[in-house]
Amino acid sequence: MKKRINFSKGFVPCAILSIAVIAVGIFSILTRGINFSIDFKPGYIEEVQISSNPSVEDVCAALSGISGAAVKAVGAGESAAYQIRIGADKSSDALGTINAALNNAYGESSLTVLKTDFIGSQLSSTLAFQSILLLVGTMLCIWIYAAIRFKWDFALGAIVALIHDCLIMFSFLAFFQVEFSTTSIAAVLTIIGYSINDTVVILDRVRENVQTLDGVKSFNDVINQSLSDTLSRSIITTVTTLFAVISLYVFTTGTIHDFAWALIVGLISGCYSSIFISSGFISMVRKNWKPSYGLRAFAKKEVEKK
Repeated sequence: MKKRINFSKGFVPCAILSIAVIAVGIFSILTRGINFSIDFKPGYIEEVQISSNPSVEDVCAALSGISGAAVKAVGAGESAAYQIRIGADKSSDALGTINAALNNAYGESSLTVLKTDFIGSQLSSTLAFQSILLLVGTMLCIWIYAAIRFKWDFALGAIVALIHDCLIMFSFLAFFQVEFSTTSIAAVLTIIGYSINDTVVILDRVRENVQTLDGVKSFNDVINQSLSDTLSRSIITTVTTLFAVISLYVFTTGTIHDFAWALIVGLISGCYSSIFISSGFISMVRKNWKPSYGLRAFAKKEVEKK
């Protein structure tokens, strides 16, 4: 048995810290809004190929004189293309202005227009609604799984931690005005899967210690011992994953760069929430819990027999 660290002292301060960060994020959303990418904006859309394969930043610079133009990279290598969108309030003649700016920057012979289309506000709203529905559906499935495997309060604690992670990620995206795209949705779903895995490992140890741990006077003792037992695993898995994600953040650009940035925030938040938020919530719900010595002694004997 590892030395018992008193994590429970940090439950309330960490909850206050999380509330403060989320409050700042909500304030940023209300005052500055979310920096939605072209995935969620209605308007005219054009997909082009440029033979010199410039970076997205270079294309944006070439279109800097056109108000409201947004650029997104599509594909890679020889099939690389650029999706350019301009708001629905702009005239369709704006596409001609975009082509003229690109021809001026890269030469008319290097530009190939693959397709031109119009995306209505209804389609963009539907995409946003489907993204929210996807997040809610994912959490509901996780709650059902956790409720079957553990107790209802364990399952609810896991969901509270996941909601916390999502809110923290959205808060950072809003505060730093990082572009929010379908790639950001993928990052959130990735963190949900990673965070619940970390939380389940801790909850599994809590369930085991409830039955077998001796010398406990409160549920906080069980929580503290369980977190102490799994602390090295939680930190090591998070840090090793961060190595790969930080490499993506440093050596890539565009949507992958933003994806890696969101993952960095989510990984740190996921490890933190599994230790302090989920466990703190369960500890609060079970504050009147009393140890059952007979059941624990019986379970310990069964473990020793095996």
